[in-house]
Amino acid sequence: MDALKKTLAMGASSILAVTGMGGVALAATASTEAQPVSDPQAVERQEGGSVNDFIVRMDKVGGEFSFTQSKVTSTDDIKKNLGEASAYLCGANPMGDGKAVAIEDWSIAVQGDVENAYTATFGELSEKEELQNVVMGCSCAGNPSDGRAVANAEVTGISALKIIELAQPSADVNTVVFASSDGYEVALPLDYLRMRYCPLVFDVNGSPIADVMGGVNQLWLGSTAASYFARDIVSITLEERETPPANPHSDEARAAYQSLPNVGVLLGGEVR
Repeated sequence: MDALKKTLAMGASSILAVTGMGGVALAATASTEAQPVSDPQAVERQEGGSVNDFIVRMDKVGGEFSFTQSKVTSTDDIKKNLGEASAYLCGANPMGDGKAVAIEDWSIAVQGDVENAYTATFGELSEKEELQNVVMGCSCAGNPSDGRAVANAEVTGISALKIIELAQPSADVNTVVFASSDGYEVALPLDYLRMRYCPLVFDVNGSPIADVMGGVNQLWLGSTAASYFARDIVSITLEERETPPANPHSDEARAAYQSLPNVGVLLGGEVR
């Protein structure tokens, strides 16, 4: 394997540039003083060389990499890194600790442009619809690449789509509005919900959601930032809007992240 290695002495430091397949790494190392250079060409480079002149090129780079999407994050970590933080950073702030209402007793109203508006408790809904149990991801939109605000959890709940279908929405409905007990709202395109898991969750890793995320229920969405994971939902309204809400993955929706420190600063204000 052919390799070329050159070192540039610049005052009190030296720079070693290494490249393999896929990128260039630059490492700065301290030096007590510049070393004399006997090679005239090296002197010229010392006075004004290009980083490309000091690259080590390798024909092959080997290594191993593995990952899993099925590992479940511990309940304690979810509570600490997502449940407690979300009380201040995103979503609804639950009223109290959510334990005042038993799981079987919380109710939700489904209304709007529907043929069969209704209000039902969880107990009533669970008798009509099967519970969903699935491993899903939850990640803060402003979580940096090495951040802790991300988790996988085994969640149990009732599909929001099933709850909506019981109301028999009009064929013209294109928007779903989830309203929390404190007035917080999340509006999503109906088509967006139809393309992913969207359970209204009451249990996380076998523990009541009140003990993990707070509140008596929470909307979870597949492949969606946790800022849409509204808690303590008390109503779902179906609407026909001239302009439906932006898809969470659209440029329009992502533009809102530019004001978030962990996203806007790290990417220089440009969301990619």
